[in-house]
Amino acid sequence: MSKSHGERFSGHESFVCRYGWLPKVFKAVNADAGVLRNEERAMNVLGIGRNMVKSIQFWAEASGILRLAESAGHSEGPIGVTLFGPDAWDPYLESLESLWLIHWWLCTKAGLAAWNIVFGEGQIIRFERQNLVATLAQRGRGFARPLAVGTLEQHASIFIQSYYQAERGADDTSWCPLQDLGLIKATKNEDGGILYSTDAVTPVGLSPRVFGVALIAYLAQHGNGTWTADFRSVLKGEYGPGIIFRLDECQLRQFIESAISGPFEASLRFVDTADTQSVVLEPDRLEPQYRHWVLQEALEYA
Repeated sequence: MSKSHGERFSGHESFVCRYGWLPKVFKAVNADAGVLRNEERAMNVLGIGRNMVKSIQFWAEASGILRLAESAGHSEGPIGVTLFGPDAWDPYLESLESLWLIHWWLCTKAGLAAWNIVFGEGQIIRFERQNLVATLAQRGRGFARPLAVGTLEQHASIFIQSYYQAERGADDTSWCPLQDLGLIKATKNEDGGILYSTDAVTPVGLSPRVFGVALIAYLAQHGNGTWTADFRSVLKGEYGPGIIFRLDECQLRQFIESAISGPFEASLRFVDTADTQSVVLEPDRLEPQYRHWVLQEALEYA
């Protein structure tokens, strides 16, 4: 399933999503839905420079923290409600669990080209920066207006910087929290170039409930109305939990078992027979806190 139509290659204004931005902008929009529509007011309320206002709006929308409202402003997005709302999972965005949830949303809902290519579809696992730029260029060839090389290079750089930074000072607030997930590693080639790797990792901080949310979404999109998917599809399928969280077969089995024995005990089943291995969801039996994800996916799929 390609998501190349309508993909975004720009909008981040050359800034990664910085530490502290998302809880701050969620709180600001709760107090004033139109704050991001007034540049001067946004600068004062958020304590950021003029050139960062568009960037913080981009990342808040892309990560599901905010969504555009029908009126001239923003409202709470699904991830924003989950993390920072009345029953907040993580009001100050301090846990790795929350970052895994944001990572999943960026890879499946945001329509960001580099995220789709690397973590959504798993097209490239190891790459040099110019390899990624070339793949992005190929991806954008169907656009009505050709994409500038500078746009492609900046998008590739922002993607890499979102997950990897060679050095970081103790007081540096310009880093992106997603770097803490350890999803991109870097080594030097024989010719001195940098090779980035997104091989399977130990997903420290990934919880059964975040994994379960991603699995629900995948079953909704790929279950053909049955809320069922075979194990190999969940492991290797595009935009599935296995690819997005970079899980190997053993890790995926463990997460499925943890979800079934934990928050999704009444609603998830793993069917293991001589003919098939599949995951089955009974959405009517989901606990109330997870039912809105079913509705969200059903609406998007429709």
